[in-house]
Amino acid sequence: MNFRRWFTIRRTLALSTLLVGLAVFTGYAWSRVTPTIGEPEKLAPQGEKLWSFGFVGDTQLDGEIAERIFDRMGDEHVEFALHLGDLVDDADNQSQWDDLLHRAARHRIRIMPVVGNHDRLPDYNDHGEIRFRQYFPALPDTFYHFRHRGINFLMLNSERSLAAGSEQARFLKWQLEHHPGTAIVCLHRPVFTSGDRDWVQQMARRFWLHPGLRGSDTVAVLAGHNHYYDRTRPLDGITYVVSGGGSSNLYPAAPPKPITAASKSKRNHFGLVEVYANCLQVRVVDLEGQDLDRFCLPLKPSTHPLGSFHNPLATELPPLDTLDDYRPHRLEVFTATHGTLPRPW
Repeated sequence: MNFRRWFTIRRTLALSTLLVGLAVFTGYAWSRVTPTIGEPEKLAPQGEKLWSFGFVGDTQLDGEIAERIFDRMGDEHVEFALHLGDLVDDADNQSQWDDLLHRAARHRIRIMPVVGNHDRLPDYNDHGEIRFRQYFPALPDTFYHFRHRGINFLMLNSERSLAAGSEQARFLKWQLEHHPGTAIVCLHRPVFTSGDRDWVQQMARRFWLHPGLRGSDTVAVLAGHNHYYDRTRPLDGITYVVSGGGSSNLYPAAPPKPITAASKSKRNHFGLVEVYANCLQVRVVDLEGQDLDRFCLPLKPSTHPLGSFHNPLATELPPLDTLDDYRPHRLEVFTATHGTLPRPW
């Protein structure tokens, strides 16, 4: 065999191996980012409402919109509000933080936040840590878990890596294993949505995050970032919601996709989640109180009793009225002394 023929054979084999490898990897990647599309469960609430919480995203551009949302949440007696990021427009502007948190406190809304891209101080190589340490000092990190009345909430930081082996990926795996039962995941940047904004990063989140949630007790993933509302059909049993309705800069509608179950654009809105014995009823409401969407999510039973080694009681979020600064007589003293209300964490 002459050298030229030998070289041609080797090159052909190498190219064939590369193409086979690329095909295998492409198939593997496609399987990770392409979930099985289901249909929403036909559930109806049974009995009386037990309690409720809210969610809102992208309040960064108009404090008056946030004021109206907090006012309506207060009327609904939510026990806390999941904030889906971009609390402020300019993280370096302390008055914006003070204004938002003062509005929340005035309506007795306890904010449980995730980091949005506007909540970072990029000049300091910051991923949200600086302002979170300042304004939410009781939180352990910019990603964290809390449990309230039997439901787990996993609050992620989409400005940090979610790749396998990262700190957040290890955190997520541990929490899902050790705190079984209904879980809701929150982050700022969407994973599945009808819009293609940040498409490359969106695909990366689908590649890394969704497979880590598939097969777990996660029933929903809530995100903001895109200033509209949409909801997917159950994707491997998980409903993905995008709610950026706190902004005055609302985005036009994105064309629906096969995964899309509902969408609304150009309407300020927020979410109310009412907890019943058999399900979570989610209502997405505009500023006039009209429902834009309504659907139910199933509850997943927990295999460990609350307070056990796997579900330590310390993860329970204390009721707002049990916090010293939020007892009625303390509120009066605090306001008289400071001229403002305490921050609601």
